[in-house]
Amino acid sequence: MTRFNRSLAMIAVIVAVQAMVACSFTAPKETRQWQPTSVTDFKGVAGKWEGLLVRNPRTRDDDWVTVVIGETGAYEFASYRMIGVFAGKGKLVLAEGKLSAKSDKGGQMTLQLYADSGSSQRMLRAEAKDSEGFLYWADLKRTGDASSSPK
Repeated sequence: MTRFNRSLAMIAVIVAVQAMVACSFTAPKETRQWQPTSVTDFKGVAGKWEGLLVRNPRTRDDDWVTVVIGETGAYEFASYRMIGVFAGKGKLVLAEGKLSAKSDKGGQMTLQLYADSGSSQRMLRAEAKDSEGFLYWADLKRTGDASSSPK
């Protein structure tokens, strides 16, 4: 074997070892089995929910959003953006197992509850359209209980 071929073989072995090491340190992907679940009352979803708010069409940076739901359906939200905080509040409507709200400026939002069949994990998927026609979505995980909810 020539010196050049030995060098190529050595490089190939190094690359293969690095690839195996990199793969062994990769965290396993979350394998949740989210199933839509009907909301039966506001108390079941009361609390603080948070997640990444994504806009369509996409922007360079996504925003963090917090939604707090009260036991009566009152809600407050705040989206922490690079340019400041966008916030609002209102009253949710419960119909056909989903929550929805409309703003006086023409925006609308729907919240669908999901449960993981393999655990007790739940999430709220929020889908919204603002008055300018931009679409938003967020998968929200509960981060607080009903004591942090608006009245």
